[in-house]
Amino acid sequence: MNQRKLYRTIEKITPESYSSEEELFEKIIREIINSEEINITGARIWELDPNSNSYKLIRQLGDIERLEEDFALKVSEYPLFHEIANHRSVMGVETHDRLRAIGIRHYAATGVGEKYKLNGQHLYPYILAFNSDKLDEELLDTLNIISAAVSSFLRSQRMQQESEALHHELKQAREIQNSILPQHECKFSKYEIYGSTIPEAHVCGDFFDYIEIGQRARQLGVLVGDVAGKGISAAVQALYISGALRLGASHQIKTSAYISTLNKMITRVFPDERFATLFYAELFDNQSGLCVYVNAGHNSPIYYDSKKNEVHYLDSTGGVLGLTPEQQYVVENINLKQGDLLVIYSDGITEATTSAGDFYGEERLEKLIINNKDRRPKDIVQLVLDDVLSFSVNGKYSDDKTLVVIKRIS
Repeated sequence: MNQRKLYRTIEKITPESYSSEEELFEKIIREIINSEEINITGARIWELDPNSNSYKLIRQLGDIERLEEDFALKVSEYPLFHEIANHRSVMGVETHDRLRAIGIRHYAATGVGEKYKLNGQHLYPYILAFNSDKLDEELLDTLNIISAAVSSFLRSQRMQQESEALHHELKQAREIQNSILPQHECKFSKYEIYGSTIPEAHVCGDFFDYIEIGQRARQLGVLVGDVAGKGISAAVQALYISGALRLGASHQIKTSAYISTLNKMITRVFPDERFATLFYAELFDNQSGLCVYVNAGHNSPIYYDSKKNEVHYLDSTGGVLGLTPEQQYVVENINLKQGDLLVIYSDGITEATTSAGDFYGEERLEKLIINNKDRRPKDIVQLVLDDVLSFSVNGKYSDDKTLVVIKRIS
């Protein structure tokens, strides 16, 4: 399962209400254990007790070896806690005598919540330790996404509780966001481009932008991004990323190097659970129709080849932005010919649902694009958005929706 899809899966099972964070974790973990798509069979929930400087066991769920209910581990006596604080998620061979005595030979654990400082060390308030049949890189990715999704939910709930009186501020934030984001339509060299965003709330984490590159504007950057989560904090990060890309483009820094730098900046500046996906493409004012791109964990854009009447998907060339600072990004390229289309979208499009929970999906989007391939980008965008909104009018789940269509017209 790809990272974005896994995040959505966990996001959808977070309960709307809960009496305590402990109850929240229990509900989510039970769903994770029962999910056929996630290879996890059991879990323990540990809570940091600042008074004793230890993590206390508060829940044991699923198929695991049981510890006594009041079991606790001192932070100073268990180095793993410091590893989790530094790396978020870890796996390895268990060395603690008491844990090995009950049959625990390996560990796989992740930190949850906002870290706070205790005795000079930043620690997670909760740690979720899991049992799985496979300890591999895929499980490590799964742990990172679980941590990000649950932490984001906790942060969103706290922010929601604090924001009941912020309606006026939200309206102002929306006006600011609208003033910064680009106009819908853009014409560059041999291309027509049209983009649109439909926010789910007052402000949104989806964003798109057009960036002129170089003094003579012989290149154009086109980007579509999606920040995990909703609300003001997601909108702030969206503007941060767009602004940072503009700065990088103005200095004409090598694309792969700058996306890697941007990832490090986001990892450092924003909370652990706040990550973003991004598709960034550069068009050139030349005959070859060269288009270079980086896909940082974003939905795979649809490239329609008019000569072959074929559709191709531009898959990820690197992971999502903001989870691991060491992530590297590869630049790929295509050549757009007259009549070719590049359709970039956020998952609010393909993951829009009916009341029965059916997804809009890539297949329906692809078919609509092919049937309207001869139309202008503006018409295609409006047709797709109208179709998505009609499809999901009574849907149970909704998200920000962004769509940008690039067409080579000559």
